[in-house]
Amino acid sequence: MTTAMMIERLVAELDAADAVPMAWRPAFLAVPRHAFLPPQVWVDDEQGKPQPLSCHDNPDRWLKAAYRNVPVLIQFDDGKTRWPDTSGELCTSSASKPDLVLSMLAALDVHDGHTVLEIGTGTGYNAALLAARLGAPNVTTVEIDPVLATAAHAALNASGFPVTVLTGDGTQCHPANAPYDRVIATAAVRVGELPHSWVAQTRPGGVIVTPMRTDFGGSLPLVRFIVEGDGTATGRPVGRVGFMAVRSQRTPGWTLDHLNADDPAAELSTTTLKPWRVAENHDVRWAIGTRVPRCVWEHQPPTDDRKHHLLWLLDPTGGSWAVARYDSSRDPRQIRQHGPRRLWDEVEAAFRSWAAAGKPPLDRSQITITPDSQAIS
Repeated sequence: MTTAMMIERLVAELDAADAVPMAWRPAFLAVPRHAFLPPQVWVDDEQGKPQPLSCHDNPDRWLKAAYRNVPVLIQFDDGKTRWPDTSGELCTSSASKPDLVLSMLAALDVHDGHTVLEIGTGTGYNAALLAARLGAPNVTTVEIDPVLATAAHAALNASGFPVTVLTGDGTQCHPANAPYDRVIATAAVRVGELPHSWVAQTRPGGVIVTPMRTDFGGSLPLVRFIVEGDGTATGRPVGRVGFMAVRSQRTPGWTLDHLNADDPAAELSTTTLKPWRVAENHDVRWAIGTRVPRCVWEHQPPTDDRKHHLLWLLDPTGGSWAVARYDSSRDPRQIRQHGPRRLWDEVEAAFRSWAAAGKPPLDRSQITITPDSQAIS
């Protein structure tokens, strides 16, 4: 089967889900996805566990993976975990699912003559699609990882899409080619920390499309911002996506190993709120995450030695923690809190505020960016 036939088969699959915007069809047909994949990759199996796949050892399966509507993983732990090792803790670069790529490009709403800045080059495939649609001179892409940037630059040139590829921190944008009509990020920025340089380097009336996240987890909204002439931008979610965080905004690593749920030094209190309610779905996690920054959570089920569930809250940057102990009884639940923050109090107040507002889904959020502040309502 030829490459063109494989692309057409993928398009047919995506067409069945109405996932190929008409404006992007010619570009999608013109750009071979496999040309932007390294010869050694990982692809998730049916259990969601990454498995190594080599173009040299299994070329047919590798090529088929390139033209399936699945992500292809190309880097773990910033390159520290080498192929074919499957023990990597964090996937740090991938070729996103084609339908996700297309949905982001549709939200970007480009038109002929537009200039685009992409934050997070990755494989270069997304930049190639932009170049096929707008022309290579109108596309600038920034990649923080020098190994990825070099490989993407080579693949783009070899495929006939010589866009401007820069190695650096995309949170700083790239003023030399500004102002841009469109900015698109392929990594998630934390709520409250969208770089204002993205706004400042976008023309009035321009669009910024980026995934956004909180430390409290849950699905991520894809947010589309409209930039105003006064240096502000207003955004609303246009979908839900899954993306890794911008490197400079990753949640620090953390563990519960050093914590004691019965620590006598912790402040003891009770709550009538069912603790699991604060993390039971994506909407409440978003609501709490936007109100309680720098807070992560983990659930520990009962054990032979402990009949209660534990819901832990932790500030990985400051050391504060809280733990809620609960079972199936209706009695008030025990809370212990330690450190300069009272994390359970913060989380419970955020939950009750969200509930009092009618439990709005994250899709109804509005995010406002100014030179001095960022707010969500």
